[in-house]
Amino acid sequence: MERQSITFLKYISIIQRNTGRYFDLNLEADQIGSGQQFFLLRIAENEGITMYDLARIGSFDKGTVTKAVQKMVQQGYVRIEVDEYDKRVRHLYITEQARGLIERVYDLRDSWNAQITEGFTPEEREQVLHLLERMAKGSCDSLSKLIESKEEEK
Repeated sequence: MERQSITFLKYISIIQRNTGRYFDLNLEADQIGSGQQFFLLRIAENEGITMYDLARIGSFDKGTVTKAVQKMVQQGYVRIEVDEYDKRVRHLYITEQARGLIERVYDLRDSWNAQITEGFTPEEREQVLHLLERMAKGSCDSLSKLIESKEEEK
C-alpha cells in the first residue's frame, strides 16, 4: 500500500501547537496557559460542574483535569466546594477575580478563530467546523473501541 507523504494530521498538529502558543503568549501576564483556558471557560459556562464531568466534556483524563484545576485554584480563578451529599464529589465555580479574564479569553478565542480562517467564506468556516467535529467524534469512537478490545484481551 502506498503511503501518503503528508496527511491532514500534520496540519491539525500545526494548528494545535500554534493555538497553544497564541494563548500562552497572550495569557502569560495572567499566569494561565493554553491548557487552563479550556477548563476555565467550561467551568464558567457550567457553574458547579464536577471534575469528572469536566474531564468527560473535554475528553481529558482525570489527572490532567486535577492538575489544571489545582493551578487555577492556587491563582484564585476557581474555587472548589465539596458536595454536601457525597464528600468525594467536588463542584467547581469561578471566582470574581476570574470574570475579567474569562471575557478576555473569549475575545482571544474569537480573534484567533478569525485570524486562522481569514479569507474563508462563512460557508467554508461552517464546513471546516462540521468536518473537524466529525473527525473528533470518529477519533473518540475509534479510541473507545480500541480500549474496549484491549480490556477484553486481559
